[in-house]
Amino acid sequence: MTLAAQAPVTVRGRVVDAANGTPVAAARVDLGALSAQSGPDGRFVLGGASAGTAVMVVAAVGYRSRRVRLELLPGLDAEATVRLEAMAVTLPDLEVQAAGGQPMTLDGAALVRRGSDLATAIDGWQGIVVRRSGGNGAASPQVRGSAPEEVLVLVDGFSINDPLTGRADLSKLATRDVASVQVRPGAQSAGGAGVAVGGVLDIRSQAAGRPEASGWVGSYGSAGASLSGMLLDTRVFLRGELLPDDYPYSVPVNRGGGEARRVNAGGGLGSLSFRHAGRFDVQGRASVSRRGLPGSVGNETPYAEAEDGAGFVGVTIGGASTWSASLQYLQSTVRDSAPPSGPAYEARSAGWSGTIDWSHSRPVAVVGWAGSVALGASARHDRFGGDVVQDGSQFSRAGLRGTATLRPGGQSPWTLTPSLRLDIWTGENLPLGSARLDAGWQHGATSVQASVGSAVSAPPLADLFFREGVGVALNPGLRPERVRWEVELGVNQDWSLFGAPGSASLRGYYGRVDDMILWAPGVGFIWSPHNFDVTRRGVEAAASIHPVPTVSLAVQGAWTPITYDVPDGAQVQYRPRGTWGASVGWADGAWGADARWRWVGERYPNPGGVNPRPSFGLVDVGAERALGAAVVRADVRDLLDTRAEFLAGYPTPGRTLVVSISLEWQ
Repeated sequence: MTLAAQAPVTVRGRVVDAANGTPVAAARVDLGALSAQSGPDGRFVLGGASAGTAVMVVAAVGYRSRRVRLELLPGLDAEATVRLEAMAVTLPDLEVQAAGGQPMTLDGAALVRRGSDLATAIDGWQGIVVRRSGGNGAASPQVRGSAPEEVLVLVDGFSINDPLTGRADLSKLATRDVASVQVRPGAQSAGGAGVAVGGVLDIRSQAAGRPEASGWVGSYGSAGASLSGMLLDTRVFLRGELLPDDYPYSVPVNRGGGEARRVNAGGGLGSLSFRHAGRFDVQGRASVSRRGLPGSVGNETPYAEAEDGAGFVGVTIGGASTWSASLQYLQSTVRDSAPPSGPAYEARSAGWSGTIDWSHSRPVAVVGWAGSVALGASARHDRFGGDVVQDGSQFSRAGLRGTATLRPGGQSPWTLTPSLRLDIWTGENLPLGSARLDAGWQHGATSVQASVGSAVSAPPLADLFFREGVGVALNPGLRPERVRWEVELGVNQDWSLFGAPGSASLRGYYGRVDDMILWAPGVGFIWSPHNFDVTRRGVEAAASIHPVPTVSLAVQGAWTPITYDVPDGAQVQYRPRGTWGASVGWADGAWGADARWRWVGERYPNPGGVNPRPSFGLVDVGAERALGAAVVRADVRDLLDTRAEFLAGYPTPGRTLVVSISLEWQ
């Protein structure tokens, strides 16, 4: 006779799309050792489950997997409706691409697998090279050979580029706080914010979610933890991280070779973010950090350190028109009690930045074309002072923009998107214009996109207002950067090979950038920022496939020559010509594993195109296991112990083991 407490339980349910409620077929449902698949109507049945608390894992291609906690009573059937959210990535690095080859998107789950912070997660993705000012210092993205300050980084529509340096530090953004990242490469000022000469990274933060705690430890003393949850309909995210203080590294051959110990590389950082989504979308971020500044290889600074603090609050009000405003405050202190040369120093800087933006869109019909048009206006003011910039340094800018999306007759495979922006800022007497025209065509699984555009960007405030010192000098004649023209052609093809879905894309571009701002030595080897004309062109390709439902494969590559616009011009310093990557992912029920390879080509440390730093390749592997409400993951970064030699900052520590545990509850 079976005891009542041991009577088996039957679990019935339905899997539906969270956005529209339509059934999701072929979803895999796992409950312990039991497994089922949803039918065409989204329904599933699991028989013979044991009574008690259980976690059911539901996954489907094209959707974010979900874990559902169930309380199963003996002898009583259970019912569950599982709503899955559509996502851009179904398995590691399998990307979804819009018509015409742009933009490309990674979702939050894939980002977490690639690293704990956004700088690590997107390095090497779609030709993006993350440039660090120190091994654990600010990490800023480069797109298509641009400088870091030429890439506009948006979080929920607000720029996080430092108003002083123009660079965005992605190391301060935790991947667990990010819902998705989208990249739009090329001259994007017309639809951006007047600084997108190299491209736009559009980041969306998590707006909601169940409470989650996570923590990780790694080699060389690194550790971190995060906590997130909902408080009064507001998502709150806390994060703290300890950075390794020292580690072994390979000494470059030109410095004798061998192995040495890197010191003063450690520190810590903490951050808080919140977001209240709705018609009134309110978000805020604050961060503090204290990091060692180890100096360059061969010129170590074992006592130098930097302290940074930043705060941001932004409000967006939706409706027929959208209004947004933000206020940002930053401060920094750099000190060295015993520098290798010269007296001890302590330098401080602080400043704030305020923005306001208005936009309005409405349907429009023009001579047989129908679609929508969006108009907007924005203004911004920055003010800084301290020891490293001139006191009272301030900068104002304002812009007007217009964008339309049109189709012939309102229904057509063709799309035309013209954009125009006018910007004016301190020191400019006349507005400077940016224009872009995108044309797209889509038929079935094939899409083609062509564009021509221009862009303009003001010089970074740090280049305009920094205090002169030993070996550096101001350049009062610094001119704005201009993409005079850039053309692009892209094609994207979705396909199925013996029932295995996949996609491939190819993009090519060619353009001219006038007055790109680069630091270079002058008379007496005095360094200062100067304007240079450059030519940039290249090819970007990507392909992905699901050979079986549980496995994804992806490859990508970018060839990016960006050379001085003179006969036989050399590659611009710090920009690799080639970047490549490949990844494989496997997910089956509660188990998952992935591996990623990325390769970065030679980079030159000088404008002469000599003495290049060698190319290098890195391999990362990881595996994870869902255990009830917890996910345990182990990663090995730089599996082959490459210890890549970087130009800026210092070499990576080499092979690193990271073990993390995340816990999510109802």
